[in-house]
Amino acid sequence: MKLSILISLVVVCAEAKFPPGFSFGAATSALQIEGAWLVNNRSLTVWDNLARVKGYVRDGATTEHTCNSYYMYDQDISMMKEYGIKHYRLSVQWTRILPLARDGTEPNKEAIKYYRAVLKTLREAGIEPYVNLYHNDMPAALFVEEDGRMDDEFPKHFAYYADICFKEFGDLVKWWFTFDEPWCQSAQTYCGPDECNTKPYKVGYQMILAHAEAVDVYRKKYQKEQKGQIGINLNIEMFWPLNPNSEADKKAARRNLMFQIGWYWNPIMTGEYPDEMTEILKERLPKFSEEQKEKVKGSADFLALNHYFSWVTEHGYNKSENDYDADVNSTNSYKKEWKVNNIGFSIVPEGIYESLMFVHNTWMKGSTMPIFITENGLSRAELNIADSLTDTERIDFIASYLSWIEKAISEGVNVTKYFVWSLMDNFEWGKGFTGNFGLIRIQYKDNYKRIPKSSLRWYSQLIKDSE
Repeated sequence: MKLSILISLVVVCAEAKFPPGFSFGAATSALQIEGAWLVNNRSLTVWDNLARVKGYVRDGATTEHTCNSYYMYDQDISMMKEYGIKHYRLSVQWTRILPLARDGTEPNKEAIKYYRAVLKTLREAGIEPYVNLYHNDMPAALFVEEDGRMDDEFPKHFAYYADICFKEFGDLVKWWFTFDEPWCQSAQTYCGPDECNTKPYKVGYQMILAHAEAVDVYRKKYQKEQKGQIGINLNIEMFWPLNPNSEADKKAARRNLMFQIGWYWNPIMTGEYPDEMTEILKERLPKFSEEQKEKVKGSADFLALNHYFSWVTEHGYNKSENDYDADVNSTNSYKKEWKVNNIGFSIVPEGIYESLMFVHNTWMKGSTMPIFITENGLSRAELNIADSLTDTERIDFIASYLSWIEKAISEGVNVTKYFVWSLMDNFEWGKGFTGNFGLIRIQYKDNYKRIPKSSLRWYSQLIKDSE
């Protein structure tokens, strides 16, 4: 490690003082690490199909094997135990547990047995599991047979699947998440030319209802006995006005935030969409019934945030499309002095502080509800083992972002947990195996050998020092 970097990291970590009980962990998702894509009656997800479309994934990677963690989970858990990681956010796959994906269909006993084994192994290793029910692994069957996430039946199907998970795993799991980054599923959904100004909002509406239905099931049937907590993972990018003196740019920055995190969190906190959305979208925004509002409002025990990058934004959208971006009506860019990682994410540590302050000041003042950072991390090219073993940029990234999180905490923001994305290199969607976020390197062509990086050793020491 270069001396200059080492000194800067020591200074950053020395300045960041986290409160007693603050938890440091790592995160993964099932589709990105498990592999075993058709094993024991697992059915296809949408991404299983997308990854086989030529040119869709940067390096041609597929979901067939990924990190082979389906068979190697005990080794992954052993490594976490060895390096002192005691909090692990993972996901279970809808298509394993419920291959037909629909309400009333038969659960897959082999999948339930498998996930119980994973969760028991975590518990035996002294690692607290945090389980996400849906991490970008939409069952393909619901697109073939129905209308996917936009279908009116989607909330019922998801709640049925969630009910199975609560029943089968609730004795081992005390922390649940319904969806990961539903904004990505809605704002970035595929749509035809005549539906791009309506479909995203229909998808978002059904996902909000599905979240609320699952939470309602948990609270009515399981929470009292199992004594767990349930919430949702929302992505938040920071948006600053390109011209800080421009009222139009300031409004554009706020509009971006409200169309992103506000789209989901405002209904959960108030029962209503943000004013910025209702004023622009009018009848194009599906309305909640009074019964739905009551179910949606308050449907989270905590707020979980994923944060990676930031933008500067200016008012105005100069393209002719009639779609989500036109509704937000802004043009986003990076400052020329910002560093950018190998997959195009800006590196702006202050952005996580500003994101937290925005959330706190908009919704959380006076609330005791905790906030978790459930994803934050750096992708690097890491073309060989040497690149992985000396990932000082990742150490610098994590340390810098943690320093800004601590600043938010010192100013009254109730952040209580932080999870690095990711425990290991994995299948990073359209970036395939080129998006290396892991604390652990995966040798895909060498029997999926796990190799700890410098960042894992550093993070391990950080956890130890914080205890």
